[in-house]
Amino acid sequence: MTPAPGPTRLILDCDPGHDDMVALILAARHPSLRLEAVTTVAGNAPVRDTTRNALRILRAIGSRVPVYQGADRPLMRTQQTAQGFHGENGLASAGAELPPCDEAPAPGHAVEAIIRLVEASPGEITVVTTGPMTNLALALRLRPELARRVRRIAFMGGSTGAGNVTPAAEFNIWADAEAARIVLESGAPLAMFGLNVTHQARLTPAHVERVRRSGGRLCEPLADLLTFYLETSARHFGERELGAPLHDPCPVAYLARPELFEMQALPVQVVTDGGSAYGMTLCDTRVLPPERDDRKRNVEVAVRVDAAGFAELVLGALEGL
Repeated sequence: MTPAPGPTRLILDCDPGHDDMVALILAARHPSLRLEAVTTVAGNAPVRDTTRNALRILRAIGSRVPVYQGADRPLMRTQQTAQGFHGENGLASAGAELPPCDEAPAPGHAVEAIIRLVEASPGEITVVTTGPMTNLALALRLRPELARRVRRIAFMGGSTGAGNVTPAAEFNIWADAEAARIVLESGAPLAMFGLNVTHQARLTPAHVERVRRSGGRLCEPLADLLTFYLETSARHFGERELGAPLHDPCPVAYLARPELFEMQALPVQVVTDGGSAYGMTLCDTRVLPPERDDRKRNVEVAVRVDAAGFAELVLGALEGL
């Protein structure tokens, strides 16, 4: 597909979430990106909370991008949240908070917004998903042709290796694996940013102190939110000296600066059978001779990131706010 002129137009489908917060700020502030809508889903917290968090984040930084509330539960399974990690409201802080926001979400459902925006500009809209893929799966079920009209779907989810919520599965995929399977089997152009690469993209205490000292109106609440994220990550995964993985900004960073990432085309399937492998992204990394290799490589998978370049990109969006 020929690159569209001007900034990359995108919809960010998310479940804020501390790392979603960073993804939102980067998407709203980077000059090569044009954030046209935010859609929310239940994931890190119930959808009322993730919607409220998205509005608080965007309005605090002065963005008037519309926020549409979406699915409040997975397609088939019982809802699971990550409130044990992100706090009861999904955006807990170690101190100062973002300003409150009483604004209601934009009228209409997130799924309707995704369909309307993509159909109005075929080949121009990239959808970034940083939570469970329920909204996008519903949109593709209602309008299967959306897979040919979206420019790209870039998602944070899965892994080429171990999971984080089970040995096999990463949270976003595991939370609604049936939805993820619909998206990955849709035929849309796909770019995956799984744990194998997001664990290379770290937020450290030194980075947080840079944000705190940057002198902006929001420097204290942002730094305190990120401190909570660092502390919780260390408590859950014991990697205090390495910092915390910044999962959700990765697909946004790729759209802003694709040269930071090394991508590999791979066959990827989502396991939806019951049992311990539920939610696994089965990435076929085998090396086969050409005469035996008839696999469909349906996903561009991020395998490496320039960690220093990624950190500078993210900090550039956060400092001085």
